[in-house]
Amino acid sequence: MDDIAKIVALTLPQFAALVALFLPGFVSIKVDRLMQPGKRATGADFLVDALAYSLLNAAVFAWAIQRVSQELRGAAPNYALVWVLGVLICVVGPSLWPPIFRGLQRLGTRLRVLMPPQLVAWDSFFSRRQPCWVIVHLKNGRLVGGYFGRESFASVEPDSGHIYIEALWKVDRNGRFTSEVAGSKGAVFRPQDYDWIEFFHDE
Repeated sequence: MDDIAKIVALTLPQFAALVALFLPGFVSIKVDRLMQPGKRATGADFLVDALAYSLLNAAVFAWAIQRVSQELRGAAPNYALVWVLGVLICVVGPSLWPPIFRGLQRLGTRLRVLMPPQLVAWDSFFSRRQPCWVIVHLKNGRLVGGYFGRESFASVEPDSGHIYIEALWKVDRNGRFTSEVAGSKGAVFRPQDYDWIEFFHDE
């Protein structure tokens, strides 16, 4: 109860500073997860990441935080300016850090100075989002052909291996596509359903 009383007793500038310090980190992490679904930091790692984002954001937008503080301490605060700067500090700024870091990571990967962000080859291939033809080698020995296009989907780590193929094709024993399965709306395959998958250029 004492902690709650202390929070309630904060002045408006103090409360705004508290929000500006902690909220941006959580916004950045949410944006990062939307950009790159998959394995997520939890517990202490999550809090460290959120705090790191928040401190970076506070350092870059220190001028805006200072201006908001000055406005709220004034006799006649410009609340319109406070709201604009608040959105910049707590929403716009934090939303920019994940794509900036992802872009730098991709650049570092191309220059071979950083490891790729994907943890497994499956994620690396499907992150390119390139349409292709596939042949699924089922565990019972059957071959299932299909087209992996824009309506298809492949899950990422930690659930890599689940794939939805939007159109199925018949494949002969030599791996040649013969004809599209009539009325097919595709199929979902789980890792336990197949041994491996072949990919072919979309030509």
